[in-house]
Amino acid sequence: MKNKLILSACVAVAMTFCLPSHAQRLIPGQRGIEVVGSIPLIKGEKLFAKDNFGIGVSLTRYLKRENYTFVLAEYEQQNMPYREYEVKLKDALLQVGYMHPILSDNGKNVFLYAGVSALGGYEELNGDKELLPDGATLLDRSRFVYGGAVHGSVEVFLTDRLLFLVKAQGRFLFGTDIHHFRPALSAGLRFYF
Repeated sequence: MKNKLILSACVAVAMTFCLPSHAQRLIPGQRGIEVVGSIPLIKGEKLFAKDNFGIGVSLTRYLKRENYTFVLAEYEQQNMPYREYEVKLKDALLQVGYMHPILSDNGKNVFLYAGVSALGGYEELNGDKELLPDGATLLDRSRFVYGGAVHGSVEVFLTDRLLFLVKAQGRFLFGTDIHHFRPALSAGLRFYF
């Protein structure tokens, strides 16, 4: 039974990729909404550490020659270990950016993009509490942050209105006391309307 389900799923995916495209893609002015989940990459930490995650929603708009602009609202949470206690770092960020195509296949189904963005938002550390449970005082504090990011993505059209993407992002944050460079990996879907 399990093998039949796996075979059926593989056939369905293969049929999706074999269907001809009837609508136009990447039209200047075309808009989309993107939903992504991400994992922060923290030096010395496991890739899938407990409670380290991010989510984001983005609006995109295509320009000429397959490039596009985006506005991304993102929430990210990280746990930073301190003795037996974990200090929570939460970021709510807004990014405005531009993505430019680097490579694509002949059928315009798979793209490799690179881009940049400006960002700003608020960073909350330990729920705005200065004291830790053992009585230690936290010198870092919650504050507004700003900066920029570099992006790389692989984007694959599943259908004319649905795109799957995998992104790598490196954020440079200023105004923070913790981790000025914050890389992250994300994956998600973009729907065109």
